[in-house]
Amino acid sequence: MPHNDAHRTLFRYFAILCCLLAVSVPGIGAAGSPCFQTVFNTQTDGHDPVNAYLLMLACTYSYPNRINTATFEEFTAKYKARFSEWGMNTFDFIDVRQKTADTQVMIMSNERLVIVVFRGSESSSGGSFSPVKAIYDWILTDLNFFPKPVEYWGRKVRVHRGFWNALDVVYPRLKTMVNDHLAGSDKRLWITGHSLGAGIVPLAAYRLAFDGVPVYGVFSFAGPRVGNEEFTDLCRDRFPQFQRWVNDHDLVTMLPFPWLGFKHVSKPNNLYNDGRAVIGDRAFNGLGKVASHPPGPYLQKLYALLPPALRLQVPAPSSLEVTDSASDPGLEKEFRIRRWAHAFFNPPEEED
Repeated sequence: MPHNDAHRTLFRYFAILCCLLAVSVPGIGAAGSPCFQTVFNTQTDGHDPVNAYLLMLACTYSYPNRINTATFEEFTAKYKARFSEWGMNTFDFIDVRQKTADTQVMIMSNERLVIVVFRGSESSSGGSFSPVKAIYDWILTDLNFFPKPVEYWGRKVRVHRGFWNALDVVYPRLKTMVNDHLAGSDKRLWITGHSLGAGIVPLAAYRLAFDGVPVYGVFSFAGPRVGNEEFTDLCRDRFPQFQRWVNDHDLVTMLPFPWLGFKHVSKPNNLYNDGRAVIGDRAFNGLGKVASHPPGPYLQKLYALLPPALRLQVPAPSSLEVTDSASDPGLEKEFRIRRWAHAFFNPPEEED
């Protein structure tokens, strides 16, 4: 009898543990949920916490190391399988690797929406996220940084040449594919990207809209500045609800430096370390942080902002997202010296 009581007690504790796990692991029942069909809000082009999270999810899994793939062919198969499970059903991919540009794009749709995702910087061969130093150097390289005139948008419009080239090499195919996804329907189009991919986002959104493609929502995550004041004015007029997300002093979002003539296209939606999100906030003051830039911290914080009931309807971030926030003291020191040197010899920067 005591033996049976012990078994019953053990079984009871096991059942309680199973129940606790089911409750305490957010999204445990949502791994196969068609969330892009059921909870993505197609009725607003502005701030929506679910849309922000799901678009960041699409950006996060655009990196091959997030889904353990070695080739682009393997990546496309896994990306398609994952997002088919989450409610998308038609896919196209672009992979262009040239000396002047290296651009990967995911285009996916269902009966309600089309999403274009620009991948950011490649991951390293070791499987960890690329050092922000590589992004920093790429943005400020003379070949990339030298302004590109876009006179058919306006006589004084200038944009970052590197980001323009990254878009230009894929643009004809991108426009055709997007139009194919939109054809014969009332689907709405979202453009998104993280890191260097976010740098392409405003250029792609504005260029598609300028060419008559009905861009509806634009979300960037960890994006740098990409154009001068004239381009910024055009973008703000066309996309007044542009959603630009920035995590806790993300260093890349402070590049290229404003004294070089570049401005952001919208106020930031800032993610703070205390869990707050402030929509249309002021720019972070002070020095840039490398550890704030990878996709993991963005995804985790956006997930935490969702109401509990909605967390059960979307896939939770994987455990990988907790491990990719390495700092780079050397780069942060270089950044600090450049900022201080400019501040010493010049008036305070205007907030953009």
